[in-house]
Amino acid sequence: MTGLRIMLALAGVAAAMTLPPWVALIAVVALAAKWRAWEAPLIGLLIDSLWLPAGAPWSVVPTYTLVSLAIVWALEPLRARFL
Repeated sequence: MTGLRIMLALAGVAAAMTLPPWVALIAVVALAAKWRAWEAPLIGLLIDSLWLPAGAPWSVVPTYTLVSLAIVWALEPLRARFL
């Protein structure tokens, strides 16, 4: 892992804990644009676990986890072609 990758992952985790959820998605996009980012779905899962209301029913969709998976999946062909 490079230093930039670690810094982006830590920035995403810190943003998930302290800032609005969309700010952490910026780190997810940056990670997925440059690397095969297994950290991105983990950041999405962290956002969902922190920002879902307490006692939420099982029917609540983990939106940020699904969005981060979609971002990683969508940016894979672009990264493979240009990097």
